[in-house]
Amino acid sequence: MSTTADDNGPAALYSALKQYSGEVRKDRRLTVPPADSVTVHSPLCGSQLTLDARLAGDRVAEIGYRVRACSLGQATTAIVARRAPGMDASELERIGAQLHAILNGKSTHSDWPELDVFSHITEATSRHGSAELPFRALQQIFHRAGIAGGPHDTDVDVGPSGPGGNDSWQPRTSSS
Repeated sequence: MSTTADDNGPAALYSALKQYSGEVRKDRRLTVPPADSVTVHSPLCGSQLTLDARLAGDRVAEIGYRVRACSLGQATTAIVARRAPGMDASELERIGAQLHAILNGKSTHSDWPELDVFSHITEATSRHGSAELPFRALQQIFHRAGIAGGPHDTDVDVGPSGPGGNDSWQPRTSSS
């Protein structure tokens, strides 16, 4: 499915969410090691993603996940699981920045056309953190591998983005 923002507005969004969310309903975990695993949260909506990634050199070789998120976080996780293998940190950082711009109404297009549909949720700022979870998790995994920047904590919260939001990493303070 290659639904873009221009394809029937909100109807395209709901159709995309339904399709992609179904792809990650069942956990698909990787063995750690050789994969690395990180759990990220969006404290505003309560979404949580445990993302496993096996790197080959400086590129993603394989992705696994355990998604406990709204349909936006589920959809972006499914898209990332399909698209990220073979990509390096800078490529994924660029795509994540494009999604961030789409969510904040600063753009309507991404190099991954399936992310364009997220231009219909600019007003749902409480859900932006959930949509960004897989990109934040991959940043953390690359950082831990010594490949790219990101937070040093292995379990982080993703703050809300958008007007009045906090786009920075926030170390998780609760003890689990």
